[in-house]
Parts: sequence; structure tokens; C-alpha cells
Amino acid sequence: MEIDNINMNDKPEIEIKIFGGTNMIAPAATAAVQHFYGDQFAEVAIRPEGTEDIESLNDDECHLFTYVPDVKKVHEYTRLLGECTTAHDLAGVVSIMLSESLVGKDTVVKGAFIEVLLPFAPRLTSGGKVDNVRQQINNMLMRRGRGGK
Repeated sequence: MEIDNINMNDKPEIEIKIFGGTNMIAPAATAAVQHFYGDQFAEVAIRPEGTEDIESLNDDECHLFTYVPDVKKVHEYTRLLGECTTAHDLAGVVSIMLSESLVGKDTVVKGAFIEVLLPFAPRLTSGGKVDNVRQQINNMLMRRGRGGK
């Protein structure tokens, strides 16, 4: 951050140049306004290749996309999750996600992540609750930690 004092007509003016980070300077301010110009164009320009068909995703798939930022992988995982009939099967799909490094070990045991997966597994007949799925994921993580698959 760079701060320059510039005197014009005997009234002090401060020019603040911010080159990164999150900064808010508001001495005695009653409001703060933030303007963004051109961000919708930048989004298209910097969008990774795996996101070109993002508009084709439904709401549930968009939630999964926040964890797996690749449209093709989202479709692949939703297909695999749709075949799951037990929480153990679902943990197997999570194991595939982990092996492809799209999500981390800390993320896959969180309730919010598991809740994103459940709508894609309508055939679950056993263990279709967040706690049951979490237990199966923890079991899978322990097996992986011991040199298992």
C-alpha cells in the first residue's frame, strides 16, 4: 500500500494506492461503497477449460461444482453417485474424488459436503443420513491411511 499526501489549494488530499489484499480505510465514514467494473468480462476470460458448460448445470450440480470445478467431472460423479445403494458405495465415490485431488480429506467429512452429495444418490437404501455417510467416509480414510485403496 502506498500513501501520498498531496496539497492542492491548501486542502490536504490523501491518495491511497492499493496493490492487493483486502483493505478498508474509512475514518469517520458513514458508509462504504465498493464498485466493480468489468468483472463479468474477466470471469469469461479467466475461466478454466473445465467450466465452459457451466450454464448446463442444475442447482444441485452447481453446489457440487463449488467443490469440483470441472463440469465433466461433476457429470461423472453424479452418474457414479446415482448408482450408489449404500453409504459404503458413496464413500467409494468420495475415494475416487480424493484420488483425483479435486477435494481434500478435511472437506469430505464435513456435513455440508455430504449434504451436497446426497441428492445425487436417490437409490441409497442403507445409511442415507449424513452421519452414516460420514462414518463410511472415515472408515474409507482409515483404510487408505493403512496402505489400503
